[in-house]
Amino acid sequence: MNLDISALGYRWCGIYSPYLSYRDGDVVFKDGGAWVIRHGQPQPFALGQQDAVLKGHLLTGGVSVAGIGSMVLHSNGADGVEFRFMADRNGTIATALMNTDRAAADRHSSSYFMAAIMNDGSVRAWGRAVNGQQGTGNTGDIGRTFPARTAFPPGTPRIVSATCVWDDSFFLDADGGLWHAGGNDAGLASGVGSANPVPRKINGYGELPSNAVVKRVFTGHDYFGYRTVACLDAQGRVYVWGYNQQGCLGLGHTSNVSTPRLVPFTTDTPIKEVFLSGGTYAASYLVDTAGRLWVAGEANSTGFGSDQSTHRLLMPWGTEKRVKKVFCSESDAHWVAGSQYYRSYGVILEDGALYRWGHDSGQTLGIWGTGYTGDIFAGHALFPYKVLDGVVDAYAISGGYGRTLALMQDGTVRHTGYDGFNIGGGNGNRSSWATIGGDALTQVKKLRMYGGCYGSSAMALRSDGKAVGWGMGSTGCAGNGYANESQAPNSFVLIDRPIVDFSRSGHVGCTEGGAYHESAYHFLTADGQVMSTGYGGYGQTGDDDSDHRFAPSPILF
Repeated sequence: MNLDISALGYRWCGIYSPYLSYRDGDVVFKDGGAWVIRHGQPQPFALGQQDAVLKGHLLTGGVSVAGIGSMVLHSNGADGVEFRFMADRNGTIATALMNTDRAAADRHSSSYFMAAIMNDGSVRAWGRAVNGQQGTGNTGDIGRTFPARTAFPPGTPRIVSATCVWDDSFFLDADGGLWHAGGNDAGLASGVGSANPVPRKINGYGELPSNAVVKRVFTGHDYFGYRTVACLDAQGRVYVWGYNQQGCLGLGHTSNVSTPRLVPFTTDTPIKEVFLSGGTYAASYLVDTAGRLWVAGEANSTGFGSDQSTHRLLMPWGTEKRVKKVFCSESDAHWVAGSQYYRSYGVILEDGALYRWGHDSGQTLGIWGTGYTGDIFAGHALFPYKVLDGVVDAYAISGGYGRTLALMQDGTVRHTGYDGFNIGGGNGNRSSWATIGGDALTQVKKLRMYGGCYGSSAMALRSDGKAVGWGMGSTGCAGNGYANESQAPNSFVLIDRPIVDFSRSGHVGCTEGGAYHESAYHFLTADGQVMSTGYGGYGQTGDDDSDHRFAPSPILF
């Protein structure tokens, strides 16, 4: 076989001579390097070659771009190249995880599935696919081990965020379009009045204009499953839908709402943060751009002692203080007899002050951390009152076994209340704040706690890229290689590269095993991998036999 070298586009012509004639594509040795003839003139052929000191580097004119193990340099179809995981189903890398966090420290996260946003703007989901929650067209109850691509229609802009409330998923695209996929719980959750096995755009339904630029979406949910949804547009206007018990949506009535409705006062008062409680005694909490808190809903949830069907200003800590976050929790089915609907509320100010109200009673006392163990609702002389300074974030679980975790400004974590399953560090119940976790819980920048009754699971992410899981652990969600029922916060998640974020799927409740502890944690690493650990049901950790994982393993995109 005769091979025409020139047909490959380049022809080696040896040492350059200014006295010879060359044609475009000829390669010569000149000035100590390789040059190519373009438009009749020699030009550097491998500019940046001096920087290629590591295997796998790309020569890009003086700036080297490295891939990672199992990646291959590949054309991206847009006059450029990119590294891809050719061995892992030719996927692109993940850049964000689906958000399952809410204002309430709910035992429910997602219905045993997780999704990731990829660097090409697509969404890929794995785990349980039922009621259309993954947006792939499937409505049957299957477990998906390998991620499937969420089926947005052609021309959809890049997806920039994904949020779910159990089996209803919401997506935001780069142009401010809001999309829903899922079962449309009670005919209220989707915002468009229908279940959607593939994503359906919400803009244009109800009072949400078709040209609205939606910036964020928020969900409310607690044990009793009353879902509320809100979205915030670029002008600070808030639109709400879902269950409206006690007038929690702030629309002036108590009727449920199936399509987006504008919260009236936000037309003139721009909002920057929204917190929704869901649950039986629901409320919505809106923080305006001046840091003031507006509340609507049930009497004690709002702090006014009577139901509020429109939003009302609540600033008992002083009008000059700015609100950062509201959190809440409602007891679950283990504590529903008689008056035992234990509830807990908290506000964190931008200056780090933590204020609390609600219940501090039941089998275990001390959820406020001040030594006071009564119940404080509207009208009490101490309502609401400051319990701690220097707080960045906090989560509380109520019920007869209340407990609170607080992330402090110095990067440590404090606990008060019930210590079941070592959620408080394993040193017993307490009624005053104590720092837990020793050297493990330092440099913490993100904290989450989930649970109900007396079961809890917590995860902390440190600024150095390490993570610490503790609490319930028999199905491996602590990610430290152990299957202990009670995990103390003293060991790291076993991932050998920096972690940049985490999210959770499944749910956690009263006891270990069975239907009460079925949660998994999912970690996004600095190189774009997703690694999952914990309960393996429905393939939510990527195991084809739905086995539990006790240390994180990669999801293969």
